[in-house]
Amino acid sequence: MPVPDEQPPAFSRRRLLARSAGATCALAGVGVLAACGTDGPSAGATTPAPMVDSGSVYLDVATSERALIARYTETIATFPQLATHLEPLLRQHVEHLAATGVDAPNPPPQDPPRGLTAAITALRQAELTAAVERRKSCLLATEPEFVRTLTFIAASEASHIAALKAVSQGT
Repeated sequence: MPVPDEQPPAFSRRRLLARSAGATCALAGVGVLAACGTDGPSAGATTPAPMVDSGSVYLDVATSERALIARYTETIATFPQLATHLEPLLRQHVEHLAATGVDAPNPPPQDPPRGLTAAITALRQAELTAAVERRKSCLLATEPEFVRTLTFIAASEASHIAALKAVSQGT
């Protein structure tokens, strides 16, 4: 305990950096939340959110996941040497589809690109598109638990992009 007549100790460099890092993180968090919360032209505008039936959000997510499952299945069938890398990602998409609780129809069959590198690039692009779609789905979903599920799905799909990049560099 300091003596009452003593001056408080000066800030050490460590204390100053710790406090400034905390303030920086807090401000960055506010910025991230603000960026995630608006797609409108300006943050100050009060544009009402579009009214969307939550059932259509479930169906959109399920349809997207079904398309990813088909794409992975077709790619594995065409390039069986990729099966060890792609099957874990495929299983995650099956789990994502199950999490929606919707049985979406199978998409029409598509042939994957003929080249190995092009096929992996197409999967990466599909994952990127899906991750962006999941972000939009999060903004449209009305049930908090489903929003939470969608955030996990979006994070999973974003991680697939990095995993596929590693696969393409290893081939």
